[in-house]
Amino acid sequence: MLNAMFSALFPVAFIIILGWIGGKRGYFKPSDATVLATLVMRFALPFALFIGAMHTSAHKLSNMPFILTMVFGLMGTYVFALLIGRWGFGQDLKTSTLQALVCAFPDMAYFGAPVLAVVCGSAGFLAVLVGNMITSTLMLPLTIILVRYAEDTPEGETRESVLKVLGHSLLKAVTNPMVWLPISGALLSFAGYKLPPVLDQSVDLMAKSAGGVSLFALGLMFCGERPRVDAHVVVNVGLKNFIMPALMLLGIYLFNVDHDLARQALILGAVPTAVAASMFAIRNQTYALAASSSVLIGTVLGIGTVALMVAFVS
Repeated sequence: MLNAMFSALFPVAFIIILGWIGGKRGYFKPSDATVLATLVMRFALPFALFIGAMHTSAHKLSNMPFILTMVFGLMGTYVFALLIGRWGFGQDLKTSTLQALVCAFPDMAYFGAPVLAVVCGSAGFLAVLVGNMITSTLMLPLTIILVRYAEDTPEGETRESVLKVLGHSLLKAVTNPMVWLPISGALLSFAGYKLPPVLDQSVDLMAKSAGGVSLFALGLMFCGERPRVDAHVVVNVGLKNFIMPALMLLGIYLFNVDHDLARQALILGAVPTAVAASMFAIRNQTYALAASSSVLIGTVLGIGTVALMVAFVS
């Protein structure tokens, strides 16, 4: 068991440290992390999700108890965090929405996937795939809609204008490669279609860069950060690293998920917040420092919480 935990977590920590060293030695600037993140978010990760969906059987993609558990854990944490931000901290809708994203968007593909691969084998990618499809089709579009609604609909705005904002936000969400590529891969899997071998290998080559580049960018970003610890960070890390696994466990019992898939859901629920959540906050110039601090501290603590979860499910 200890060997499994070490094998799962050491590569993650190793590449993050390499990124940190690259920044400290001056080989890269902390701002270069944004360029690397763009590569991952626009190309590598969408292709990884696409190829993963295509290579996953339609039977596994349609396991409803598992899907419902993942929706319950991910979106339940999102709604809980949104309510805490809105009424607990008394924040406006935009800030509360970004806090909810920080609390509920786990680093599935980069932190979770290596761990799941060791603990669950190749089948572990199913949790990453289903989780990313839920965040891509539900969480991220909802975040975009709420943020744009908060920005563009002051008091007295007409219902027609609100619907126009919602329609534009939905269009922007579904045209994002993080949304339509995984869905396309899943549809092709249901249709039984396979890519030509040369194209499949080309897409897979790009997809394989997602994990390493993202972890390196994470370490590079941390090189230029001075995290702060306040009530927001404590709440965010607590919701992500502890409450989400608890909701996953509750969902497992509510929807009667089988043992192997239950292990995947629990491990994925314990992984820390994705770097993309803090970058989303930075791009929107709202909640940026609290988001970055939550990602940094949550990732450091996440190594321990994920190790405990691996021990629990083993």
